Amino acid sequence: MQKDWLSFDDQLELLAGRGMCIEDECTAVQVLSCVSYYRLSGYFRYWQKDPEYGDNNFIPGTSFSRIYQLYVAERALATACQDLLATCEIVLRTRFAYHYGTRVGPVGTFARGVGFTTPPSEKIARVDDRILSDLGRSTDAFIAHYRDENKEGAMYLPASYDRMPIWVAVEVLSFGCLSRMITASGESGVLDDMAESLNTSRAVLPSQVRSFVYLRNRCSHYGRLWNTAVTDEPAMQKNTRRRIQRTYRPFDKHSSYQILAALHDLATRAGLREDWLGTVIEPLLQANPLLAYGIATPRKYGEMSREVLIDAHL
Repeated sequence: MQKDWLSFDDQLELLAGRGMCIEDECTAVQVLSCVSYYRLSGYFRYWQKDPEYGDNNFIPGTSFSRIYQLYVAERALATACQDLLATCEIVLRTRFAYHYGTRVGPVGTFARGVGFTTPPSEKIARVDDRILSDLGRSTDAFIAHYRDENKEGAMYLPASYDRMPIWVAVEVLSFGCLSRMITASGESGVLDDMAESLNTSRAVLPSQVRSFVYLRNRCSHYGRLWNTAVTDEPAMQKNTRRRIQRTYRPFDKHSSYQILAALHDLATRAGLREDWLGTVIEPLLQANPLLAYGIATPRKYGEMSREVLIDAHL
């Protein structure tokens, strides 16, 4: 079905015609001019009667202001996550370079895949292929300084990086690539050294870092965390999950809160931040119980009770 172009006023009229309460029309139009209707529609659907079957009318009591305040609260949560994620990412880059340089080799070996386990299937890209891809795209002067012109077509060959130290390379590799390097470094001993230096376990660190990559990408691209189920949830050490639930709040295994709990756990163990959940995250969630509900116990469209959606005092 072809979508018609609608002005901001038309968009607001469409929402009102479907039964949404618009408390302040001028403010609502200003919101729609800054935050697209399509972006907000991911939230709107939870208040619609049956969008899967074409009934886009809103349940009685649906409030534009309430939904927008949920969006604003989630952006504040994402900003708080980005702050600690940045700290953890830089620490992980630093520790990986240090321990890989100690265990495997300080210069060039990473581009040849030395120290990384081979994927179990040819359909899975090798870690060194991802490293070469990331380095080959870099236009940074400090990368060019250590990169030689050994190419096959437009692609730099591993020999191009024979002079490059690992601590230089990690500064431009994507966080996702770094995560794969950490996961594939179990046999070389690098993973064990990293886990020990962070006061955590090699059994949980790779999955935690993968979840941090996911959270970082969602936050960086302004993706929705509220009512989003995490398919690859992070592992946590025995009793850690239970202790966090007892101290802060219950949360589902596939919730965004589980990643927040893992981030809190690593930051605490590594001495990077003290009581991040208690001092930063929980005040934001307690100020907006609707946000907290979808972060800790995500639900699909139609699965959240109307009392939760409409009641401003959960």
